[in-house]
Amino acid sequence: MTPMLIPPSAPTPTDRNPTTEMRLLLVADEQRRDRFETAFDDGPSDFVLETATALPDAGRRFDEFDCLVVSLHAIVGDGGDGKTRDTHAAVDDLLETIRSDAPDLPVVTLVDERTPDLASAVQSYEWAAIVQRDVTPDRLASRVRDLVEHRRLAVLSRRSLAGLEFAGGAVAIVDPDGELQFASRPFAMQFGADRGDLPGTPWQALFTDETVARLESAALPTVADGWQWTGGCTARRTTGESFPVRLRLGGLDDGSLVFVVESAAEREPEE
Repeated sequence: MTPMLIPPSAPTPTDRNPTTEMRLLLVADEQRRDRFETAFDDGPSDFVLETATALPDAGRRFDEFDCLVVSLHAIVGDGGDGKTRDTHAAVDDLLETIRSDAPDLPVVTLVDERTPDLASAVQSYEWAAIVQRDVTPDRLASRVRDLVEHRRLAVLSRRSLAGLEFAGGAVAIVDPDGELQFASRPFAMQFGADRGDLPGTPWQALFTDETVARLESAALPTVADGWQWTGGCTARRTTGESFPVRLRLGGLDDGSLVFVVESAAEREPEE
């Protein structure tokens, strides 16, 4: 059976398109705000910036923004006893507030010095970053953009996976390291596997050695060039039993692979 190459789909709007704006909230005192504003006012036109001098000023509007950029000085403040609050505790409190009010909101905290203690404060929050305030405006804007785009892709991935589940196809997503990240229930059934056991499995374990060699030499380079690959393959169940399948293989922007498997025995004869 001759493999079929499917051309890339037409370009669709992405989070890097100028038409997709990023709404940012900058929280900083007036002394520091001017410098930080430069990173976004003089940068790409897709940034839309609003400012506040204190976090409570905009706390009820978190859902209107794509990213919160906050100066550490604006959240440390005065602990009420004349002493400055511990910086680690201040960042912890900030992230707890975000988790409660807007759990998917990326947060960039601007600090005088990025210490290990501050870095550890954000480890448990997926969408947080610590950036030194003396970083160049371009670097700051780039860090914010990357964090926002990463969050948007994650949200899109969650929606896509939900759609795959609803569609009921035998689909698996393989991460850039070559291990299964997601497998639909029909996919697991095709391979006689428990769905919960498949994440972390190398994709090569699901095919015969001959098929693996063929996919690595022909299919993967095709996908890397931006095309989809379709062809007949020999898959392998967890019992070791091999069976013929029709495989469609595509790629995602982050280097992940999408495997769509249809049992050859279930296909209707082609005219």
